[in-house]
This record gives sequence, structure tokens and C-alpha cells, in this order.
Amino acid sequence: MGIVHVELFEFKPLATQEEVQEVCDRMMSLKDRCTHPKTHRPYLKTAIGGANVSPEGLKGRISHVFVSEFDTPEDRKFYLEEDPAFREFVESIEGIVEGRQVVEFSPGEF
Repeated sequence: MGIVHVELFEFKPLATQEEVQEVCDRMMSLKDRCTHPKTHRPYLKTAIGGANVSPEGLKGRISHVFVSEFDTPEDRKFYLEEDPAFREFVESIEGIVEGRQVVEFSPGEF
């Protein structure tokens, strides 16, 4: 079973709307830019995201949510530790993103 990877972003209060949009665009482009080291093909099964629109009053300062899915733990490990596109993205958000939270799960495994 795959791994669902959820990233929650909190942008710095002084981040402009243009900066926020650029970060979101770069995050969404990872689905095509992250390629497997052996096949040279994109390996993220899914990549979706958007603004946090929860009406429950529990979102804190989390303003944007991104969800990716990996087929294997090895794909996730490569993404987090080695993928140059992801590493470049992480470096590019310094100074714009104030906080990130990440949670993961495998569907149906409790």
C-alpha cells in the first residue's frame, strides 16, 4: 500500500500574495519535476493542494495544504533525502514559509 504525505504550510505574515502563489506553483510542479533515479519518470502518484478553507476554527495559522502519494517507502525516502527538485524547493521557501508540519499515513493501516 502507498504512503500519503501531507504538508501543512504557514506563511510568514509579511509574505506577499505573489510570493505565496509562487511557492504553491512550485510545490505543485514537483509532481512533474521529481523523477525516479532509475526510470527518469515522475514517481509521485498524486499531488494536490490548496488553501485551507476549514470552517471549524481549528486551523491555527495553517493556510495551505499539499497532499502527495508515494508507491513505496523507498520513493518517499528518495524524495525527502535525495531528490534534487525537492531539495531545491525546500531551499527556495526559506524566508517565505514560517512553519511546516508533515504527517503521513498508509491508507487502512491503523
